Amino acid sequence: MNFSKFLSKIIFASVFFISSQLFAVTAQDIENADPTGITVEFWVQYSDERLDAMMARAERFEAETGIKVNVVHKGHYGKVQSAMMSAAGTKDIADVARGYGNAAADMYIIGASIDQTPLANSKKWGVTQDDINDWGANWSVGFSPYFDGNPKLLHEVGKSIEILYYNSDWLSELGLDAPKTPADFAEAACAATNQDFSGKMGDDVPSYGYEIDTDASNFASWVFAHGGDVFDYETGQYIYNGSVAVEAMEFIQGMANKGCAIVARGKYTDQQYLGQGSVLFAAGSTSGITYFQKAIEEGYNGNWDVAPISYTTSEPVLNLYGGGLIMGNTGDVNRMVAAYQWMKYISNTENSAVWSTESGYGFVRTSSADHPLIAEKRAKLPQYDKSLSMVQYGKGEPSVPGYYSVRGEVEKAYAAIINGDDIISTLNQLNEDANAILADATAD
Repeated sequence: MNFSKFLSKIIFASVFFISSQLFAVTAQDIENADPTGITVEFWVQYSDERLDAMMARAERFEAETGIKVNVVHKGHYGKVQSAMMSAAGTKDIADVARGYGNAAADMYIIGASIDQTPLANSKKWGVTQDDINDWGANWSVGFSPYFDGNPKLLHEVGKSIEILYYNSDWLSELGLDAPKTPADFAEAACAATNQDFSGKMGDDVPSYGYEIDTDASNFASWVFAHGGDVFDYETGQYIYNGSVAVEAMEFIQGMANKGCAIVARGKYTDQQYLGQGSVLFAAGSTSGITYFQKAIEEGYNGNWDVAPISYTTSEPVLNLYGGGLIMGNTGDVNRMVAAYQWMKYISNTENSAVWSTESGYGFVRTSSADHPLIAEKRAKLPQYDKSLSMVQYGKGEPSVPGYYSVRGEVEKAYAAIINGDDIISTLNQLNEDANAILADATAD
């Protein structure tokens, strides 16, 4: 499918959506709205401490505005998206939901989410130019070029990137520095596989240089680090079988063939085994920095550090996670305005800074950098400070309809390659399947 056909499908879907959507209010309706006493349904993937922190923030918001926010844990991002899409066209849909741009695109096609632009432009309830300037590039992330009119489907509240976590004590024992290039990384990973860390916990636990979480974000991270992409925005097609993706997978499979890298043994086991001193490297989101810290403190309790994913480019290219806030299509202007006030509130200077220190996500407001809590955490946790400095090298995964389903296919193909399957044929099949999913997601 060429790009013109891809775009025509998207435009058709957009026209259909606009003609059938519940959101049929005018700019004047928004100005005249009264959000007082409204309850905002907020569906999230947060759990444990992050859920508690968000609920506490909702209580403060209600005290300040009179708008109640009901924070509901729905499960992981996929379950949040499923719940939103199941509730499309009903009053039971959430006013705000956490998700990525691709989820927002899927929702928009069926009328489950709305373009936030009319609310942002409201003189009474919207954002100021000073706000937009303070968000900087973070403000533009939510606009989707895949739909006619370039609607704003996502409002960011935090940013994270995929980085390397490593045992710096073990690296020192190996006589090596933090890797910069993939060759450096492979050398260190294989050295660790052949020389146990002195502080390793459990003699019966084998050592590995790198335990790989085979999700689509990790796959994309290595392709980005080799100077490539997984999606061609000119043609509107996936390029999982492109030359750079092949090169990246040859690198990963080469380490696996030598026994220096393995598929993750379970969810978050890369954190577990790095903490126990039997894995030298793990890759993960900067939002997980406190979890790695805890695993290490409860494990070998020594020195550790973070670094960019090893790269072949002149500067690092790191996978940037831009999950944010999606506004549900309730058809109720008072609910929409109330929801937008909540979205603005949790992304203001104060809350952006506080949330960054609570969650590990990078802040989205430039002004948050001067917040005392940010300065304090940077001083206490140098790894956090270093992670914030790497956000500038971020590059996002595809924000296109159907990407959530594509991610599942990537994970299966990635694991197969690590376990020895032919790279070319596996990536060719993956690419065919990914573009078929995209075509189905954008079909008229």
